[in-house]
Amino acid sequence: MTVDLGNYVSAVLVGGASRRMGVDKALIDLEGVPLGRRVAGALGVDDGRTVLACGGSAEVAHSLGLEHLPDEAPGSGPLLAIATVLRAFPGSDTIVAACDLGGLDRATVMLFEQWLSDEPHDVVVASAERRQPMLARWRQSALPIIDQVVSAGERSMYGALAQLQVAELRVDAAATANLNTPQDLECWRRSCTHR
Repeated sequence: MTVDLGNYVSAVLVGGASRRMGVDKALIDLEGVPLGRRVAGALGVDDGRTVLACGGSAEVAHSLGLEHLPDEAPGSGPLLAIATVLRAFPGSDTIVAACDLGGLDRATVMLFEQWLSDEPHDVVVASAERRQPMLARWRQSALPIIDQVVSAGERSMYGALAQLQVAELRVDAAATANLNTPQDLECWRRSCTHR
């Protein structure tokens, strides 16, 4: 796999069990495009960037037109998936988005790509009404802290964020809307018809 210029790698997290949705969220058709591919488009795959699919199966990744990065700890949640990407590319930040962010767009992701700050931070997290860690730019400095909190039994993103230096990047709430259930999906589809 190649690392793109800009010293960051982009990844769609596709390893979730999709229990509440009942089907693999990455493959849900949204306006003629699988949801995971739609998120990959926001991450820049259609602009020639390498975008990985972390977790899930190689078959799903390839059906989305993405390179597959197997999760180090399948089924253990997004925090360990992020650690997987950081460990696989030790010289790079990683911009990560969950595969269920139906409203994510390229302009929002570019805010993370262009992020510059002299303030110390381990992660830049999307913030709408609250922090949205399923869209974030993670620095290598986060990895040893993630490893520590995971070793202590922590698996939640918010639990890990409490131990990290966090910068927040304000984004439109629609960009971070999670489509977790069939009801979420139906509501999103209805709202799209009125845009």
